[in-house]
Amino acid sequence: MKKPLMALAGVVAVCMLLAIVSNVMAADANQPKGTPKEKSNDNKLVIGIVTVVKDNDGNITEIKVKAHRELIYQVVLDEKGKELGKTMADKSARIEGSIEIKGNVHWLTVKTFSEPKANPEAKPKPKPPAGKPKQNQ
Repeated sequence: MKKPLMALAGVVAVCMLLAIVSNVMAADANQPKGTPKEKSNDNKLVIGIVTVVKDNDGNITEIKVKAHRELIYQVVLDEKGKELGKTMADKSARIEGSIEIKGNVHWLTVKTFSEPKANPEAKPKPKPPAGKPKQNQ
């Protein structure tokens, strides 16, 4: 009775070992060698207009960032998110954070934010020539 039981235990152990090895090999089959697995949606940059919705008591209930015509981010209302709403309401902001997509909603968790930097390549508007302006007579 001991021999069949030992043989069965050996077969089960070999099957489990093969299953574990095949799962490990299958998980890394598409991963290039020497590169770490990427964290999804971490440290993204969003530049857009911050819109804040408040309740009757003045508490922030919703913050959105309109990045361009069709892409609007819902801001997670944690400490940094609320700080963004208080500081940058109705202004353009440069926001770094993580993005998570749930259904059709893009959720932005704010890590840092600031005013957008001016474009150094943008040409300033030409100034009118100095002197007295002409008057119509």
